[in-house]
Amino acid sequence: MISDNLVIELRAILQAQNHLLQRLSDSISEIEAKFVNISQESSQLQALEQMMAELENSIDFLEDEDLADFNPDEIYQIYDRHQNAIKRDLQAIGFTDWQSFVQQCQIYDLQNGLDPLAPYEVFLTEADLQLLANEKKSYDAQFAWDKWDYLFVGASGVLAALTDVLLVGTPQTSPLTAWMKEFNTTAKAGQIDWFSQWARDLEKTCKVPYDAQTMVGMSGSSHRFQSLGHDPVLGFVFGILDIMRGTVTGFSYDKLTSVHSFVTHPVSSDVSINLIEAILKQIGHLISDVGTPMGLPAPFMTLMQGINIGSFGDKGRSVGEVARWMYLNGYDLRHFIASGITPAVVEIVLRAYIMTRHYSEHGEVKFDLASHPKYRSMLLMAHGIAATANAGKVILMGGNPLAINYAEYMAFIRYLIPSLKYWLFDQQRLRLEHMEKINESGWNDLLDNSDRLLGAIAKQDFPIITL
Repeated sequence: MISDNLVIELRAILQAQNHLLQRLSDSISEIEAKFVNISQESSQLQALEQMMAELENSIDFLEDEDLADFNPDEIYQIYDRHQNAIKRDLQAIGFTDWQSFVQQCQIYDLQNGLDPLAPYEVFLTEADLQLLANEKKSYDAQFAWDKWDYLFVGASGVLAALTDVLLVGTPQTSPLTAWMKEFNTTAKAGQIDWFSQWARDLEKTCKVPYDAQTMVGMSGSSHRFQSLGHDPVLGFVFGILDIMRGTVTGFSYDKLTSVHSFVTHPVSSDVSINLIEAILKQIGHLISDVGTPMGLPAPFMTLMQGINIGSFGDKGRSVGEVARWMYLNGYDLRHFIASGITPAVVEIVLRAYIMTRHYSEHGEVKFDLASHPKYRSMLLMAHGIAATANAGKVILMGGNPLAINYAEYMAFIRYLIPSLKYWLFDQQRLRLEHMEKINESGWNDLLDNSDRLLGAIAKQDFPIITL
């Protein structure tokens, strides 16, 4: 972090350098203006040369009194006077150490009537200030929405909300969930399709220790929800560990206290399996369970058992108890997949619009859609509309938690977190970087011009201004 004292010193240095660069730029402009008439001056010099030639031809007619006022050193004296004037005008700011350099810059500022504490904005030219004032060129304007953006954001959000109401609903009313649950891979169901037969074979060969119902509150219906090994995502951590250690890891449930506790129980001490075998067995076991009547829990939903707070409904259930009740009433991985159609509608419709418009306006330029502030805010707003509509659906259904669209809220949070980071931490930094880029080309031009001028001065053995 730059200290306040260093900021003050840098302001004095920048003020001095900026003033010197302006003087150098003015001098270069003056020289360039004089070079505009170089052709006319060249013709005048040719005329003078012709006159000198005529004088030389008439030298025999000159007498001593004609050269009485002629001083052959006058030309050199004129050159020396001009050179001394430049020396007086140019002031050397040499660098021996930081403190002396800062002091020289501060003295220079005071001698030239400059404010050594001037803010950065004073270094901007009128063109820069006009550019900042121009709404189309400002930082905020490049991320502003137009009417088409609003139209597609609203349309995608409303369309997603309609799919949530008509196609997702609850596990008991969703046609998509009902269709997926028709595929029952258990032997009792008697289905003979290839997937059912494959799942039953995997059930026999991929036995896992976390299937053991050793925890308090575990039953045939709830053991997949209580053991973290059955989680479609977390299972690849806890499930594999349980297979290799011969344990079961998850949440016990005490019905008397209504408290879920995180525990790890040993099941078997005779375990000899390597990591690759454990991974394959984990995959096979999840496949064998996905088509059972209770199915697998939704991703990460098992972690909600650890939230032993809250009082919801007539029975005053905690968050963990509500999550358990939802799973036991059909809110499993299949309904989670069905609910995923809601955020999928937003992603497909809005991303198609954004990509089509971006390529039509900017050509085939690669861009990260999710990290672009404008596009991310559009996706966030569309998912916000869908999430708000889902909250309204839950309220209209009497607060039924089975109406919660878990997938939509995950998508909403997926864009909310980076958006909060941008608003709280990155926006001001990027805004300053944008302002710096506006003046960057002008400063580079001045520095290039000053380098050329200083190079010319160095050839004449003039003192050099060290920047």
